[in-house]
Amino acid sequence: MLAPMVAEAGLFSISPIRLDLDRQNKTDSITVRNDDAEKKLDLQARLYEWTQDADGKDIYVESADLVFFPRIFTVEKQDERVIRVGLKVPAAATEKAFRLFIEELPPPPDAQRKGAQVAFVLRFGIPIFLRPETEQISGSIERVDATPGGAAVIVRNTGNRNFQIQSLNVKSGSLFEKDIVGGYVLAGSSKKLAVEIPPDICRKLGKLEIVLKSDGIGTIERTLDWDASHCGSK
Repeated sequence: MLAPMVAEAGLFSISPIRLDLDRQNKTDSITVRNDDAEKKLDLQARLYEWTQDADGKDIYVESADLVFFPRIFTVEKQDERVIRVGLKVPAAATEKAFRLFIEELPPPPDAQRKGAQVAFVLRFGIPIFLRPETEQISGSIERVDATPGGAAVIVRNTGNRNFQIQSLNVKSGSLFEKDIVGGYVLAGSSKKLAVEIPPDICRKLGKLEIVLKSDGIGTIERTLDWDASHCGSK
């Protein structure tokens, strides 16, 4: 049996790591830098519309709603290239979200090497938001559901712009406390955040004190009753 040869992924950095476009700021740019001192990088850019399902899981569908170039390009070693991004569709009542994925193209097979060859490449998705005409940023801690592993906190975006959950703290007196990193909640979407609770502790909990901190809506606090009879239920 021949062991597969591995081609190491290139090293590149991207700045900025997020773009916000609107009527006043119709274009922007992304700088891609090749930090490798030994080889060039062959890259491609692909745009996807970004939505979230009922649980807050990300869904990506390839889109042509923004203009961007170049789409396929080379960055020489320790050099950089700029990707231009611009509006193609007007702003709507609700913010539209996209991700521009910058991914390394796999190198051609090495003819000098025998056997199967596996190439590992890098991929990074840059959030791009098309802001609405009039912004309303708001959200709520909607409820807590029991799960087989503990609980799920449901956070809802009730506004028309995204926000990021920087931290979510779940506490019940001195018995239990856990911090969770939440990520983005897109406009009009909900996000289900799993909280692992050991069964023996779960059955002793009463009220859950939940504190959410975000970049857009500040801090939200809510105390909810916890039904211990659901602990460990499917």
